[in-house]
Amino acid sequence: MITIENEYLTVVIKEKGAELAKVYNKVDAFDYLWTGNSQYWGRQAPILFPIIGKLNEDAYTIGEKEYTMSQHGFAREFDFELVSQSDKQALFSLSANEQTKKMYPFDFKLQITYLLEEKNLAVHYSVENLSETIKLPFSLGAHPGFNIPLNNDGVFSDYQLTFEPALKNSVNVLEIDDGPFPFITGNNKELALTKENVLELDYQTFDNGLLIIDENVASVTLSSPLSKNSITLEVSEFPYLTLWTVENKKAPFLCIEPFYGLPDQIGKIGDLYDKKGNCILATSDTKKMTFSMTFK
Repeated sequence: MITIENEYLTVVIKEKGAELAKVYNKVDAFDYLWTGNSQYWGRQAPILFPIIGKLNEDAYTIGEKEYTMSQHGFAREFDFELVSQSDKQALFSLSANEQTKKMYPFDFKLQITYLLEEKNLAVHYSVENLSETIKLPFSLGAHPGFNIPLNNDGVFSDYQLTFEPALKNSVNVLEIDDGPFPFITGNNKELALTKENVLELDYQTFDNGLLIIDENVASVTLSSPLSKNSITLEVSEFPYLTLWTVENKKAPFLCIEPFYGLPDQIGKIGDLYDKKGNCILATSDTKKMTFSMTFK
């Protein structure tokens, strides 16, 4: 475990998956981050790479060759190298290796930097295409879960999400197939906000699974009138924002997930270069993106 901290927050990161394990409020003595209780969901904040969600038949093609890969890709299962660390920053790296190439036949380097400044934790991603001849298709997503209630103030239904810029009273979300796996159908549907720009949390909203918001969201704030604490995520560099908690279990957490990429559309095994939402990175090029979390 790697720790960075300041007078406000202690942040703990696992080498496996470069996954957040704790975001602890030192002043009020509580953890913002989901505990990873396997009764509900055994992870806390996995990094999703090089795919997001599930593939049809857990497979994809490159040209005429078929490869298999499990849900959300492999980055969350590998130990990252700790490249550098200071009191407020930690840089992790994962590069293509013999194991990854069996699932994903590309030369890449994925680097993740956690930077702590006062009450803000920025997460910087860098994906480098190490090939001089082949473009790199990939998705990248963050999947952090947050305890609700915050600091034991209230219950799940006392909390709300506030979006910026202001969204219309009905928000476009991607329709999810009603089968056992969260594939997209290719259609959109509307999610009614409780009031303009605000989604008041209710477990029933998530009974049919995750919500992938297909709107331009710059930031989203999790808060409650019963709590002085809140979390604001700045997500403008990611085209999709996903909300999820375990279906029909009344789990005490919510995942707020910036996505660059999407689950497969239900149907046949497809070519990774044609997968909706993917980034196609030019040869010898690097893609950088950042999101940040402010904890109050």
